[in-house]
Amino acid sequence: ETGQTIMQMSQYAARRISRIDGIELGFASPFFKEFVVNFDKTGKIVAEVNEALLQRRIFGGKDLSEEFPELGQSALYCVTEARTQEDVDMLASALEEVL
Repeated sequence: ETGQTIMQMSQYAARRISRIDGIELGFASPFFKEFVVNFDKTGKIVAEVNEALLQRRIFGGKDLSEEFPELGQSALYCVTEARTQEDVDMLASALEEVL
């Protein structure tokens, strides 16, 4: 049951976030709870996005741009059973404001 909840919420989060202008998912492959979000087309770097989110009391994704420069301005997001649809919607709304 926990695994099913994680799968449903992470898939919802990836779909919701990927609908934001300029954001793309890093990979089209299946995933369980972690997915890569690419910000290259937004004109912002991950550090800027994460700082703006933090000002809204939201932790952004793990910045992958230094460890994996081939991924561009990408961050790793993780959704667990502790997150709700409202949490995901709040994150997506904050990302829309930031971008």
